[in-house]
Amino acid sequence: MVRTLFRVSVAAGVFCAAIFGTALTPAIAAPTAGPVPTVVPGSSSAGEASPNASTYSGASADAAAATCAFNQAGDYVHISSSAFEASGHGWWVNIDCPPATVAVVTVQLQEYYSDNTWHNVGTVGRATVASGGGSGNRATGRGACTGSALASWRSVIDVDLVGLSDDASKLTTSYKNLNCTL
Repeated sequence: MVRTLFRVSVAAGVFCAAIFGTALTPAIAAPTAGPVPTVVPGSSSAGEASPNASTYSGASADAAAATCAFNQAGDYVHISSSAFEASGHGWWVNIDCPPATVAVVTVQLQEYYSDNTWHNVGTVGRATVASGGGSGNRATGRGACTGSALASWRSVIDVDLVGLSDDASKLTTSYKNLNCTL
């Protein structure tokens, strides 16, 4: 029965097309393109950073509510030296927390898109680390570049102290333009 209906439908479409110049069946619209990676408006060159580029770390706005004080920190998103991928690091700096304190540091890469929004991309980096940064005391977010068009990148870093209360603030790094798209 399904075959019969399909044949009738196709035959009716062909008949209507021959008589009226149009088919009974609706046309299938071509898919529309979604947003694509691009640069932040007003920036254009690879390696260009946002105007507030010296902002690498920040204490929480609600630091008074925390058990102890610390800074969240991170570097610019950059092309990794070991692979064609975007990479961003996050760490924390102890101000007056107990010396043995560790924290779970999370790094989420974001790429700027033509719909004027930042999209979470890549693999989230997460590590439990001591204060200070450096290759052993940081988390790394990564995203394999699938294209080399110019796009703006930044990362969002969250530091959660283990066994101590802290607020929900996150650090958003300054953006950097890279020849890398995901």
